[in-house]
Amino acid sequence: MSDITVGLNCPSCGGAITIVEGESVVNCTYCGSTLYVEGDKGVLTIAFKNKMSESTAINAAQAWWRKGLKARDLRKTGAVTEVYPIYLPFWSIGTRVAGWVCGYEERTRSDSKGHTTNERIYKEEMVLMDLSYSEIACDPGDLGLRSLRNFSGESSFEDLDMIPTFESTTSRDDANAHARDDAISRGRSAAHVPHVTFENLHTLIKKTSIIYYPVWVVRYNYHDRMYILTVDGVTGQVLSGRAPGDPLFQSLAVTAGTSIGGLVAAGGVLVTIAAESEVGIAGVIFGVILLAATYYFFRHGSEIIEGDFADRQKKLDLNQVGQIGKMIGGAYR
Repeated sequence: MSDITVGLNCPSCGGAITIVEGESVVNCTYCGSTLYVEGDKGVLTIAFKNKMSESTAINAAQAWWRKGLKARDLRKTGAVTEVYPIYLPFWSIGTRVAGWVCGYEERTRSDSKGHTTNERIYKEEMVLMDLSYSEIACDPGDLGLRSLRNFSGESSFEDLDMIPTFESTTSRDDANAHARDDAISRGRSAAHVPHVTFENLHTLIKKTSIIYYPVWVVRYNYHDRMYILTVDGVTGQVLSGRAPGDPLFQSLAVTAGTSIGGLVAAGGVLVTIAAESEVGIAGVIFGVILLAATYYFFRHGSEIIEGDFADRQKKLDLNQVGQIGKMIGGAYR
């Protein structure tokens, strides 16, 4: 959950006062004045303080270059061409979801003769959760940011006309609707009921605010190609970014993956034919997953993408690949 306090000065006596996110009425401890605080259209609007400098943003970017399967010469060849801070508006919404989820899970049992039976275990789970939801309140362009990851930090009211910021372009009602849908989905998942037959979940919007969050944008050049990444202005962590992949890693992965995956899958087929064993089917499934992962990395490994970019490749669906492996193994039984 968020932990936000906002510093203000009393308009009557000038004394320092502090309010907690969600409060609308506060009393000055110096003169006793009662103050009413209201954000834009009833929404508390605050800005986190930018704690990073240009040099720390560059250092964070260069540290990110060294991680993962990025091009090995990126650290030496990459050249930062532009660094600047920007404030992005995010909807920050606290929700509560409560109710019941009913259904069942299926379990497969095998006896000593290899016969399998399916059993249904019925479940009835209660859900009561307080959640935090966020989504960006503007079009972030090519920054690859869609949600707020850090809800805590030092914050104060800022003159938004005096700082570089994106204008909020989405509505409170749409954000609240998305938060309700998110709460229902997360509540359903938390119940751990694989096959849902009935559910009765309700959501409550506890608080809605807009947080203007500081983000450093770093653009850099690598072999005459331009790339971009963003650094959190509060924590100093890289939030999103694009980087070149390494051809050597791709070739090694393809060679090792196809060789090992093919051998494991073929061995699994042979064991399944000879002994009709579940071990053989497991080998087929593992081999098919390894081959699929190899192809996925070969296809998408030329560029490493982290963040919520619109063109980011979908993650490999291991469940679907596993089902294909079961079908292959079952065909040889």
